[in-house]
Amino acid sequence: MKYLSFLFGVLFSVQALAGTPPPVVPQNQYLAALDYSRKGGQTGCGLRIDGETASNLWINVLVSVFIRESGTMFGMFKVFAREINMKNGVPIIQDGKITYSSIGKIHKGWVKTDSGAQFLAVNGEGYFHNEGYMAAMEFDNAIDLLTALPQTNFRIGFSKQEDGSENVFEFNQRITQDEADKLSSCMKNLRDVREEKSKTSL
Repeated sequence: MKYLSFLFGVLFSVQALAGTPPPVVPQNQYLAALDYSRKGGQTGCGLRIDGETASNLWINVLVSVFIRESGTMFGMFKVFAREINMKNGVPIIQDGKITYSSIGKIHKGWVKTDSGAQFLAVNGEGYFHNEGYMAAMEFDNAIDLLTALPQTNFRIGFSKQEDGSENVFEFNQRITQDEADKLSSCMKNLRDVREEKSKTSL
């Protein structure tokens, strides 16, 4: 009986794995540094991740860290996806820009790196934002991701509220040296702002 139970468990596991499709590897992957400022002062830094699939799905992910007036810092994560409008295999252009169609609201999103760093929402909660999913992160979590994402492979996933099915994408391209330098410079400026705010609050 124990043998039959073990065999059933193995067969069930194999079927479950076989039913899980491999992640889609997007084309035209690009990682770009983000620089947020207001009134000439550094207010945040981040990383934008873009990719397109063979099925004309455009994926956009943002991982950012911001500084409040008090000097405390926090992170934000957002995943957004739309379908590229096509005609005869060519993107439809309007006013010099590619046009898109909605795929519906994204219920939840995540990112996990091969190095172990992953997105963790504050209190496990997020919300809709322009049909995408957005959630706050702890500062340390945001820094871990901003450090890991440019250097390793990672997976991004999201699910739509309607059916709960998950779409998973694997990114395997690295950030260019120019964009890496921009991110590093931005983070240095942000640390300087934080130190200055901590001095003025004493």
